[in-house]
Amino acid sequence: MRTRKDEILELIFAPLGFIVIMVFLLLIGGIATSCKSSISTVQYQADFEKAEALNTLPPFEGEKQVIQLSKLNVNKELWEFFPELREKRVGLGVTNRIIENFETTGRFKYAEEKDAIVGQMLDAWETDLEGMSNGETKLTMEGVLLPKYIVYAEIYDFSVSYGETYDKGKLNKTNTTIMGIQIRMVNVDNSEYIVASGQGTSTQIGEGYFKNPNMSFDQSTVGIATQRALEKATFNLVSRMEKNGWK
Repeated sequence: MRTRKDEILELIFAPLGFIVIMVFLLLIGGIATSCKSSISTVQYQADFEKAEALNTLPPFEGEKQVIQLSKLNVNKELWEFFPELREKRVGLGVTNRIIENFETTGRFKYAEEKDAIVGQMLDAWETDLEGMSNGETKLTMEGVLLPKYIVYAEIYDFSVSYGETYDKGKLNKTNTTIMGIQIRMVNVDNSEYIVASGQGTSTQIGEGYFKNPNMSFDQSTVGIATQRALEKATFNLVSRMEKNGWK
């Protein structure tokens, strides 16, 4: 039989029990939300995508080796899907970036003047675009230095995607570029070679380089992705040269 005391205790503890249950549920919900927000998707990266920047290379104190930058190629399948790659300014931008990255290492000097190198690589670029290339490399030695290594470069991966983002109620168009570049260095003495690759990605607000003829290559997603790819490829190339005893 319920007494007055029982009724009073029930009135006191019933609300407290409800409060305890609510606090418990809120704690569980908070923990679940915290766990959920801490979960992220991990994208796979190949070894060549994990390389460090060029400024992490140790200072080079040895003798600089003479190289000749011979040719810049593009995977023909990429030309079919991305005709924008046929633009000469893309070839010029990539060529200049290759030269700058090799200079940054402090390990190389060139058999020719920079202008001659750029001109020859762009000539080969245009020849390929016209479908006239026979696959042979013509070397024009205007300088007195003979190269110890001949360097080829190829754009093996390229894509451009467009999207939209919302920021404070404003809709922004974005473009993302992925560039993959492979460098092959051939030893003139014995035809041995080393291959190194790198991939770079860049995203920015706006329609991008190919839709804006006035946009600078260096400031575009194409230029930034190219630089990131070449930094990784050049870093990997130098590391493999040292590993293989190429002096």
